[in-house]
Amino acid sequence: MRSPEVEEALLISSQGQPLTIPLKMKYNSVLTIAGTMLHLAERIEREFRWQEIQQIAVRSSTGYITLIRCTEEILLLVKTAKAPLGFLIKDIENTIKTLQTELETYQTIELKSNDSSPLTLRRKCTQRTTSNKTATNLKLTPDFINSCQQELAKYIGPIASIICKRTLSKNSQIEASEFVKILAKHIRDRQQALEFQNRFFS
Repeated sequence: MRSPEVEEALLISSQGQPLTIPLKMKYNSVLTIAGTMLHLAERIEREFRWQEIQQIAVRSSTGYITLIRCTEEILLLVKTAKAPLGFLIKDIENTIKTLQTELETYQTIELKSNDSSPLTLRRKCTQRTTSNKTATNLKLTPDFINSCQQELAKYIGPIASIICKRTLSKNSQIEASEFVKILAKHIRDRQQALEFQNRFFS
């Protein structure tokens, strides 16, 4: 997201679990807030017999926190400082459209594959020979970024594209080696995070 007022933006599962790593908020705080907002949405749906609620928002004199449904299984949690709502809403809508497009693309690829489960993809990844590139030789080219995104998607799914874009937008002068290390932090399993880095570091 491009709005300077955005202090935090991360993806949440329909069960209230963070799918991306919080940059500023504490992990337990995200769990509590997302869980509370989802519970409120479910309570309202039952009380008024409404269909699936698309958005829950809390507004204060200093900022906003909003939980917005992107797909059936994924939601976007956004925390912002106080700012003109029109600009923030537009930025959020563009982010959601990007995410939905990425998810549709990922699902299309998945349907065409004979064996595309995350476990299988990770297993194939570990069977490949480690690249002979060294950290000092890495260049942050469009091809390299695309390769990182594809590898990361094998561990965390289609949200990899969003993470790559967010990392680049927040670190315009980042080096390729540091880019890989930041992406690896979004893989919770340490062994898998190491495997991801080894794809690019010899």
